[in-house]
Amino acid sequence: MHPLSGVPEGAGHLDAVRGARAQASLQRVLETAPMAMALFEWPSRRLVQMNQLAAEFLQGTIATLSGRAPAQWQTALSSADRSEFDASLELAAEFPTGVRREVVRLGADGLSTRVWDMRLVSANTTDDEASDQGQILLVAAEVTDLRAAEQERFDAAIAQRGMLVQEVHHRIKNNLQGVAGLLQQASARFPDVAPILSDAVGQLQAIAQVYGLQVGSSGPVGLSGLLTAVTTSVQKTFNHPIEVQIEGEEPQRWRLPEAESIPVALTVNELLTNAIKHGSQPGVVCRFVAGPADIAIEIRGCARLRDGFDLASVPSGASGLGLVRALLPRRAAEFSLRQDGQQVVARVTLRPPAVRKDG
Repeated sequence: MHPLSGVPEGAGHLDAVRGARAQASLQRVLETAPMAMALFEWPSRRLVQMNQLAAEFLQGTIATLSGRAPAQWQTALSSADRSEFDASLELAAEFPTGVRREVVRLGADGLSTRVWDMRLVSANTTDDEASDQGQILLVAAEVTDLRAAEQERFDAAIAQRGMLVQEVHHRIKNNLQGVAGLLQQASARFPDVAPILSDAVGQLQAIAQVYGLQVGSSGPVGLSGLLTAVTTSVQKTFNHPIEVQIEGEEPQRWRLPEAESIPVALTVNELLTNAIKHGSQPGVVCRFVAGPADIAIEIRGCARLRDGFDLASVPSGASGLGLVRALLPRRAAEFSLRQDGQQVVARVTLRPPAVRKDG
């Protein structure tokens, strides 16, 4: 019975009262929530309820957004942003777990950016679970400061790691040069094994040059800088002049991945050492040629290959040409040795992924 008229209340009237109370309760929740919240009808996509933060998130006002689907919004969002949001509504209606995305919006000044953690969840409002009629709830929290703090911690961790790596490289270089110095002293005391120790000293110095180049920087090693460093080291070891020629298209852009830097340094050291040891006169040249898709390292010295020499018959080993063949990556490198007049030319060609050209 109605309390005033005494007439029994119909079921429809009671449902309407309950619905109005539910809507009012939901609106109070939306208005007091510390995050953007909005409710969409499905499948019409009409925005039926929202709070002020939701209007800010959608870059409009409650008046210009209410009762409209994304395609009809009067908002600062671009058509692409509205289409993307519409697609997110579609996914939220299809998947029970809803949709979660991180969205970047321009700030009120039009210059700064605000980061939002957005979630869209389907909420069926009918007793028939198979019904296509329902609602989709939008919840979005601004996480700009949180993401900035996370990025700051990440940058600090990267910087600390870089400092630690550089310190490790510096110590490795010093230790390698210390061992090389001990071997040089042993070479002077034991002349019988001096040639063997000399080869080991050269290899240690070549590896030390790689770590020395990595002390002041991080990432892949510049190939032209590596060649210059190894050449200078060999030149000091043997007190023999070596001319370095760097040519081609932007040679400074070619770099060696960390996994290839030491093998290439040892290869150059070995070829320069052979050119000096077996050369008939001074005049060793180390030439670096940068091409559009690969690089070539040529080492020339006055010498002569023995009659019938065949590089393919040289076995892989721990020294000499065998070491070079063993070090170079099989699928991304080519090695040749030929007679050119009075000179022997050793040529190493490297292509990606053994080398890479920075953009």
